[in-house]
Amino acid sequence: MKPLVIAAIAMLAAASAHAQMYKCVDESGITHYTDKPDPGCKGGKVDIRPAPPISGKLDERKEDLTDAERGFRQRQIDQARQDKDDVRRLEKQKRECSRMHAEYQRLTSGRRLARVNEKGERIFVEDAERDRRVAALKNDIARACP
Repeated sequence: MKPLVIAAIAMLAAASAHAQMYKCVDESGITHYTDKPDPGCKGGKVDIRPAPPISGKLDERKEDLTDAERGFRQRQIDQARQDKDDVRRLEKQKRECSRMHAEYQRLTSGRRLARVNEKGERIFVEDAERDRRVAALKNDIARACP
């Protein structure tokens, strides 16, 4: 277990580039690592260096990630815009379906339907016209409404 703890501490210490680590062995023989020297402990500075890469040398990144980052952000903006457009389209579709369902209910209610012409006269809807409109609404609802 001690080697694991030491390795974990060493990795944490390596992550902080300029931190100095100290090893402290107390009177019970337990080893502690700290960032400040403790006067009552035996030990001293610990020289912790990061492990070199497998190839043995550090290569600087040759590619510029600015364009990749810009492209990523643009794709995020485009996706958000597409999501917003999809929500608007679905809301419009729901409103249209609701309107068609309401008209279908009105046409199939069994009551006589009438409309007012430009002279203000009431004209009743013929059954054949009602049946054509009901059939058209059924097709439209089946096609457009989930």
